[in-house]
Amino acid sequence: MTVEGTTVAIRRATTDDSLQGLFDAAVARARAFRGGPELLEQLWGSALNDRGPESLLRTEVDAGHLWVAQRGEVIVAGALVVDHCVRAIWVPPALRRQRIASRLLRSLLDAEAPPNDAWSLPGDRATKSLYESVGWKARLLTMRGE
Repeated sequence: MTVEGTTVAIRRATTDDSLQGLFDAAVARARAFRGGPELLEQLWGSALNDRGPESLLRTEVDAGHLWVAQRGEVIVAGALVVDHCVRAIWVPPALRRQRIASRLLRSLLDAEAPPNDAWSLPGDRATKSLYESVGWKARLLTMRGE
C-alpha cells in the first residue's frame, strides 16, 4: 500500500469514513495473534460474531470510540479508545515504521480527555514499544490456558 505525502491528520472517525477494510484487517490480525481471540471476546463479547463487523464498527464510530489517522484522502490507521484506554491501535503492515501510530497516539494524548492506559496482546513487542515511547510501562499481563 502506497500513500502519498507525509502529513497525517488525526481525528475522530465519522460514519462517512471508509473504515471497513482497515477494521476487518485489524480483526483478522488479532484473531491470528496469540491472545487475540480472547482480546476480541473481552472487547465485544459475542457481538462481533452475532452482529457482524459492519454493525460493530458503526456502533463504535457512533459512540465516538474510533479515531483515525488520515494521509491525504486515505485513512492509514485507527485506534479504539474507550474509557480513557487505548483498547486497540492498528496500522496496515505496508505502512508500518513510518511513525503513523506514534503520531496517532501522541494526538490522543493531547486530546481533551486523553487515554491513560492501553491494551496490548502478549508478545506484541511493536505495540508495547509504542506505548513505552510515551512513558507508559507494562504492568499487567493476563494469560489464559485452554
